Amino acid sequence: MDEFRRQEEREEEVPKRRWGRAFLRRLWGLLLTAAVVLGVVAVVLLQNSTYLDRARRWLAYGDGGDEGYAFAADPTNRFGQMGELLVVANQNNLQILRQDGTAYFSHQIQLSQPALDVGGDLAVAYDIGGRNMVVSAQDQVVLELTLDDGYGWISARLNEEGWLAAVSEKSGYKGSVTVYNDQQEPVFTYNSSSRFLIDARVSDDCKTVLVEALGQEDGSFCTQQITYDLSETEPQYEALLHDHLSMDLDQIEDVWVSVSDKDISFTDKEGTLLGAFTYGDLYLRQYSLDGAGFAALLLNRYQAGSIGSLATVDETGEVIALLDVNQEVLDVSAAGNYLAVLMGNSLVIYNRELEEYSRLENTGYANRVLMEADGSALVIGGSSAFRYLP
Repeated sequence: MDEFRRQEEREEEVPKRRWGRAFLRRLWGLLLTAAVVLGVVAVVLLQNSTYLDRARRWLAYGDGGDEGYAFAADPTNRFGQMGELLVVANQNNLQILRQDGTAYFSHQIQLSQPALDVGGDLAVAYDIGGRNMVVSAQDQVVLELTLDDGYGWISARLNEEGWLAAVSEKSGYKGSVTVYNDQQEPVFTYNSSSRFLIDARVSDDCKTVLVEALGQEDGSFCTQQITYDLSETEPQYEALLHDHLSMDLDQIEDVWVSVSDKDISFTDKEGTLLGAFTYGDLYLRQYSLDGAGFAALLLNRYQAGSIGSLATVDETGEVIALLDVNQEVLDVSAAGNYLAVLMGNSLVIYNRELEEYSRLENTGYANRVLMEADGSALVIGGSSAFRYLP
């Protein structure tokens, strides 16, 4: 009798175990399906960087971006960004400001013609043609240089890792460039006895430095580009940009970009000219080289006036997009996939295809803008600035 009862119990347990296994299979199937769906959604969102940028802005700034930076009104103010901090350099000091309007750090320095560059969580402020230069982290000066009497700084540029290339006049030479690593230690020096040096920048991989020198060919100015390995004394590569007097130098992706009043030229690390975009009969009014894979140019039809075109070009000089402009543009600034264009009383943020992404009306007395890679923008007036969050 007991054996018969145990047999019945075993027969009842079999369908229960089968039901349990079927339930688990269905549950795992649902979980797997949900994971696949979520994965597809994530891929779609990742492909559209605006969703990621919106998340980054929310994590960084929350829902508000209207708190203002405050600084003294000065026509010589130069601006840069160091994370959430605003960097301001003028004839009397270098300041790093919090978004609540207070000073995070300040250092007095005399700069008759101030210039400012920011890179790798460092800022360099220097006097064009003057003797003084200072490199600062967020809360302290990390390097301060003063040239001998009678000599001046020509340029100073920080790469993305905080390596500095400083070009100056020097006794007995036509120019000198010194490279400092991210610990502010000099690691390379080139003194030119035959070429007038006008600019230099360390590559973002911190392995080479591109030096630009003034040349002349067939009665026209040209720019010589000389690439040095930081561990060698002889140049690796040389390039010649014909009828091109460089006035700015930067790196877009792995390509060197040089701007003149006639064209914007692109060369690779071996000195090969990849392409150039020539302005033709148009006049260069504004530009920005900080976009991800593109440069932005504001070209006017006349030397004065507001009729012209806004252009974005890629690393080979090919046009990505063109947009007609018929109102006064005060400033342009590119970062990441975005381009900020500040007009009389409005700010428009475009993508690299010059499709409108966001617009802000009533910008007051703002005359400068600094775009950030996450899609936010610093709108700067005479004595204050605020962060616009699309």
